[in-house]
Amino acid sequence: MGLLSFLKKPKRKSGSVCPQPREQEAFLFQIEDVFAMRDGSAVAAGQMIQGILLRGSAAVCVPVQGQPFSCTVDAIEQPDPKSWGEFIHPDAARADGPWNGHYSLHIPGRGKADFHPGDRLEAPGAEA
Repeated sequence: MGLLSFLKKPKRKSGSVCPQPREQEAFLFQIEDVFAMRDGSAVAAGQMIQGILLRGSAAVCVPVQGQPFSCTVDAIEQPDPKSWGEFIHPDAARADGPWNGHYSLHIPGRGKADFHPGDRLEAPGAEA
């Protein structure tokens, strides 16, 4: 996915309105790959298995090995289903979204070494 586009400031169409905050519901995101950003943050690529993850939401990483830890998803990216080679930055990642719910999630304050394929992100309080 266009990982470097996370570093670009998104263009807002004139007359567009920022979305109103919504309450975060339960979600499950399965991590398939992880990338390091130049600023030391991480991008987790994978699939939304259930629910909806809102941009700016807190999450808990439940690793395959080790203890769960908190993180925040500050940006979401996905290939544009209407324009080949272009990427969109939706306000939410959805299990029923385009491309079978595959997204890249930018996670500041955490590095690539913190995440591994097979780890999962869940809503706080949802981890078993």
